[in-house]
Amino acid sequence: MPPVVRRLPAYEPPVGGHARIPLPRPRPVWVPVPEPPSPALDAARLLSAVLEVLDGRRPARLLREIAVPVLAARLGGSVRARTTRMVRPPRVCHPSRLVAEMSVTLRREGRVLAAAGRAEHAGGRWWFTSFTVLE
Repeated sequence: MPPVVRRLPAYEPPVGGHARIPLPRPRPVWVPVPEPPSPALDAARLLSAVLEVLDGRRPARLLREIAVPVLAARLGGSVRARTTRMVRPPRVCHPSRLVAEMSVTLRREGRVLAAAGRAEHAGGRWWFTSFTVLE
């Protein structure tokens, strides 16, 4: 079949007509980066404190200083004597300025596990609102 040649539509502006000139786009507005909350988040310290309580190396009352009451009670009930060590430094993601989500790989009794937690800044402190060891 032979090729079909089609005429293109006119793409030049009409001569002598009133051509509409588009307005320039508005310039983006500079928004300053907000100051991080004080004190700065020390994810490794917070995670190791929770893991030490879960291993029985620290008293369970420490959880009341770093976790919301419901979470502190739940974690306080799962304390057992064992040894847990972090394999790598924790990974931290900030969905917002006052929220941090952390994950860490840890070694416990010859197994490699993962732990994940969420901390929120309130009252001048970072508080765990969620913490799970994925076994």
